Amino acid sequence: MKGFPLAHYSPKQVADRLGVSESSVKRWLDQGAVPILRTAGGHRRVSQESVEQLLEQLKATSGFPRLSEMAEETGPELSGSTVDIAADWRSNAVEEIAEFFRISLLDGDERKCRHLVDALIDRGHSPSTAADLLITPAMHGFGHMWERGELSIYQERRACGIAVELLASLKQQLPVHSGGGVAIGGAPEGDQYQLPTAMVELALSEVGWNAKSLGCNLPMPEFAAAVQEYRPRLLWISISWLVDEHKFVRDFNAMVDLLPKQTAVLIGGRAATDSLRPRLRYTGHCDSIRHLVDLARRFES
Repeated sequence: MKGFPLAHYSPKQVADRLGVSESSVKRWLDQGAVPILRTAGGHRRVSQESVEQLLEQLKATSGFPRLSEMAEETGPELSGSTVDIAADWRSNAVEEIAEFFRISLLDGDERKCRHLVDALIDRGHSPSTAADLLITPAMHGFGHMWERGELSIYQERRACGIAVELLASLKQQLPVHSGGGVAIGGAPEGDQYQLPTAMVELALSEVGWNAKSLGCNLPMPEFAAAVQEYRPRLLWISISWLVDEHKFVRDFNAMVDLLPKQTAVLIGGRAATDSLRPRLRYTGHCDSIRHLVDLARRFES
């Protein structure tokens, strides 16, 4: 048997094109979402036409191609203006909701994005955990799309704007803890990433801190000035990107020297590397939002 023409693709190639996991593609194909071919060895092959059909189904259903005759399927789906999560909660359901979310965020559909966050919260996740499970992989996926030239600047900016608004909305719904410790933070000069520091604000607020994100792209002296105003117990610095590492180290340590002794300094972010951290003076390093929250508990007054 001669091989299929180049217009036929493997599940992995389809997954790469759609920006979803290979396991999800295989499951959709086995469920009959679109017609497929089989090689002599039984391997799945997908035609260009079927790829396009699958893409249309993804757009129409916000990330999971569903068939009318598959009523018994227990995965999550969007229905009108609500999100329904079946009682039979599969182990891969979070992955599927994350794929829903990524596609909805890419399309600029804020309503569906919010419904998906609410779906995880309804299943018992905290607001910050739900946001982290959905927003973080979506933005990582957009980064890969950008590298491949598959994402426009306006799409990335729109997605960031929606995500920031979602985080702000989630924080507004939290109870105010008037007696909680004060925590402030942000991202340093040259770091334009808004989402990590907004995530920290939400996570700390959730566990009783009076947390305030100062935003991104802030020179180090601005953090020292903010500490003078807020008198926080905790200062966080989210380090996702550095323009000049040497200048950052110098300015960071100079800022820390100006802080009151009672102000704990926590750092984190992908640019807070193993080679950078030994050159900085700080109280603690966090490699995840959950780690930050756990560490922050030590400084509650």
